[in-house]
Amino acid sequence: MQHLMYLLECDMYIHWHVMNDEEVVCNIFWTQPDVVKLLNAFNIVFFIDNTYKTNRYRLPLLEIIGVTCTVLTFSASFAYMEVEREKKN
Repeated sequence: MQHLMYLLECDMYIHWHVMNDEEVVCNIFWTQPDVVKLLNAFNIVFFIDNTYKTNRYRLPLLEIIGVTCTVLTFSASFAYMEVEREKKN
């Protein structure tokens, strides 16, 4: 995990993480800086897919995919999450 954080910093990725009381990362989000430009240009259609417990750490992987005006897709961002939460109104 330390090496992943190091690589995200070196490549200047936009990232965010949450640690629990035991100093273990339980949520992490990352995206590439150039993708932010694509997101600003093509912000109408997004696909959000969540893959459950198929990786080594059994954490859900959230992938956000954008669509351009020429119907090409691009990976917008990724996140590993310990649990899903719904915002209560």
